[in-house]
Amino acid sequence: MKLIYTHENRIMALNVRNVLMNHGFDVSLNNEFASSASGGLAPVDTWPELWLLNNDDFDRAKKVIDTITNEAVLAKWQCKSCHEENDSSFDYCWQCHTESTQSIK
Repeated sequence: MKLIYTHENRIMALNVRNVLMNHGFDVSLNNEFASSASGGLAPVDTWPELWLLNNDDFDRAKKVIDTITNEAVLAKWQCKSCHEENDSSFDYCWQCHTESTQSIK
């Protein structure tokens, strides 16, 4: 068993677990509800941990996780009205509030 992923946000750990399980990997989620112990432990020690049950799958599973994190950094788009650059997560320009009409670069 190898630790493959940990994150302070439980939802992020659950998302990675679900993606790995959908790719056929056997995983175990530990510390899912350990945040209440953070007073007696260092906060990082209470983060949810995702453990890969088959050590031989580590490299393939790590590539899947890297793909997830790379997709999170999507291209930005430029507003046609004010030409401001916006993150891909915005449907409206943060500066002038014009709706995005461009496809993601």
